[in-house]
Amino acid sequence: MTVNELLTLIDSLYPNGETNATKVMYMNIALHTMAPYFGDVYEDVTLVTVADQDAYDLPAVIEDITQIISVAVAYRTTPESRYDYKQYKRSKTEYHPMSYYSYYGITSGTNKQIILYPAPLEDDLPIVIRYKHKLQDLSADAVTQEPDFDERYHEALAFYAVHMICASGASPDSTQANIYMQKFDSMLQSLWKYNMEKEKKLNKKPRDNPQWHRNRSYAKLDLTSPE
Repeated sequence: MTVNELLTLIDSLYPNGETNATKVMYMNIALHTMAPYFGDVYEDVTLVTVADQDAYDLPAVIEDITQIISVAVAYRTTPESRYDYKQYKRSKTEYHPMSYYSYYGITSGTNKQIILYPAPLEDDLPIVIRYKHKLQDLSADAVTQEPDFDERYHEALAFYAVHMICASGASPDSTQANIYMQKFDSMLQSLWKYNMEKEKKLNKKPRDNPQWHRNRSYAKLDLTSPE
């Protein structure tokens, strides 16, 4: 569905006087809530280690540390197989590392950085970051734009927007607000179930060696970023 079709659906579900910009703002809130269920996984290898340096600016294609799925650093400058990578686990801060090899994020000025613990000891080792591609926000000025995820779930954005419209104002319609939140939650539940079933099916696929896949594997990779 296009932005215009979603706006039309919102008005048909609950006639209102909100501006299109406000409705789109509400839909973008819903979009961010649904983002973890969608988006392709990409790999970025634009970063290389600097000996004894633990802080690295996030690549331009990654806007926030929460998009990161996994991080691995090569043992040598020209890795050839999964054995040539060490995986780092997510930690909250430098004071509470989850494991000996871990990473966390900080904001330094206007730059967002990823911190590796412990700091690499060698130069020019490739850093592989797997991350979730962030969904693009909608705009009230681009009415032909379509949300870049499965169209079966586009209506959820309209349901959430109607919920917000009903819940705001001097005389909120709490009954309708709750109804449309339930509709939105129902679609989120459907998404969660779909992803759980998909993950379960993937786990049943034969693997060459379970030990290699205990966390995540790093084979010879096509390490490309999205265009």
